[in-house]
Amino acid sequence: MRAGNTLALALAAALSAGAGCFLNPPTPTPISEATEVGPAPLRRLTNAEYLNALADLFPSQSTLVLPPLPADTVIAGFDNAIEAQQPSDVLIARYETIANLYAAALTVDDPSVSALVQCSWSTPTLATACATQFITQTGRLVYRRPLTQDEVSRLQLKFTAWQSAVDFEAAVQLTLSTMLQAPQFIYRPEPIPNDSAVTLAALTGGVIAVDPYAMASRLSFFLWESTPDETLLDAAASGALETVDQIRAQAERMLADDRARRALWSFHRQWLGLDLILDSEGVYRTPAIDPNWTAQSPISAEMETELFVENTLMAGGTLTDLLLSPNAWVNGEMAQLYGVAPPSDPNAFGAVLLPSGQRAGLLTRIAFLAGTSHSGGTSPPIRGNAVQLRLLCELPMSPPANANLSMPTATPGEGPQTTRMLFEARTAPAECQACHASLNGIGFGFENYDAAGNYRTTEVGLPIDASGVLMGTDVDGPFNGALALSATLSRSQMVQQCATQQWLRYALGRAPVDAETSLLTTWTAAFASSGGDIRTLLINIVTSPTFRLRQVGN
Repeated sequence: MRAGNTLALALAAALSAGAGCFLNPPTPTPISEATEVGPAPLRRLTNAEYLNALADLFPSQSTLVLPPLPADTVIAGFDNAIEAQQPSDVLIARYETIANLYAAALTVDDPSVSALVQCSWSTPTLATACATQFITQTGRLVYRRPLTQDEVSRLQLKFTAWQSAVDFEAAVQLTLSTMLQAPQFIYRPEPIPNDSAVTLAALTGGVIAVDPYAMASRLSFFLWESTPDETLLDAAASGALETVDQIRAQAERMLADDRARRALWSFHRQWLGLDLILDSEGVYRTPAIDPNWTAQSPISAEMETELFVENTLMAGGTLTDLLLSPNAWVNGEMAQLYGVAPPSDPNAFGAVLLPSGQRAGLLTRIAFLAGTSHSGGTSPPIRGNAVQLRLLCELPMSPPANANLSMPTATPGEGPQTTRMLFEARTAPAECQACHASLNGIGFGFENYDAAGNYRTTEVGLPIDASGVLMGTDVDGPFNGALALSATLSRSQMVQQCATQQWLRYALGRAPVDAETSLLTTWTAAFASSGGDIRTLLINIVTSPTFRLRQVGN
């Protein structure tokens, strides 16, 4: 039983499976809504979605050791880009291995099989009924919808053959492995209803309501980065995912659930590059640069930022809070790096306030600061570029072919020079200033923090100059230091528009299209007036036409 064959042979079935799952024929869509719907190509689960789904489906296997998956291809900062989801041979092979590991662990003995199938197989008659129950009940959870009769029949035939060749327990194991390798699990197909409904949709704007079970998956993979729970599947079955109010109610429930932490962190981690500290340059710091830095420091720094994002937003925090809050959750190592009192257990993370006047918000956390530095020193242009690209959605111009991209160093005999002085000299020529005036203008504001993110007021015996200037934004002007920069950015409509655009990209797995421009404009205005209320933005997205509806043929 090869995973590649399973995927290839079942893909066509997955794309059309559940075509009869619509509870009622779609009602005509208002033309105004139909014009706000972008394409919805077939999506594959990202590595995180796939592993979260397995963990949520089978929580008893939380300690199961799995082989690593090939990294998802990142486009525009995100790993769920539809255009980069072609599976490799290695990925397909890993799917097979992981499916077999889960299936084996869940059927390791009779009590385990009994817990999985939840029925008796002590007689031939009972075994037949139990097999059908297992296929339909487990299949509904794995496929995220009821199985079609054709799917049930094919799995029953396989089950019977395996049971005859080995035994009932082996048939359960092999059937579960087959389900976990199926495109119906690995992909997110969204069925098209009967021809008359499609014809009706074509006459009323070319869009139809998303299938209820597909809607459950859209919600769960967006808000939980995982598979739907029983409540969502039951809502799909009962017709309770059809109206805007019904979808809003489910979204509010889901955002209050701890599983929302995963998506809230995943989005901000990718949007703002908060895991760059785990790359090679983030890991390596010499004692000469920072004697307090250890091999654990990058991991602790990322975890501190993750806890800040999750705890802030789960408590109803806003984008403004993410940029300005001094709250932090630190372990002993991070407490030392930040200069705050450590928790009683140095291995645990406890709540603290960061030093006033030194740190507040994401841009002054070690994960961001060290992740946007070289291992040997700060780079104001890199930090400036990080703000422009990620918070303002501004693409900087590429440097000229002959640009010197090495770290500038002082000429022997000239005396000490700060990093700022060195970069000012390096980028002084007019051909450099076209880019560096704005890059340096932002980046110099972070010079109170060294390459490892430590706060400092002097460098090589000279006072730090952290004054900067914002250019080409809606909040242009001078500022002094990263705290002032963060406060200014928190008022920027460009930042709010960028966040809105990136959240939609994350939700749909693609860049926004022209049809969605009016939605983005409306959401950005609402986002700004709410002080950056992220929960409200997410609910606006899931109740929007482009999330609730789909184009016919896409």
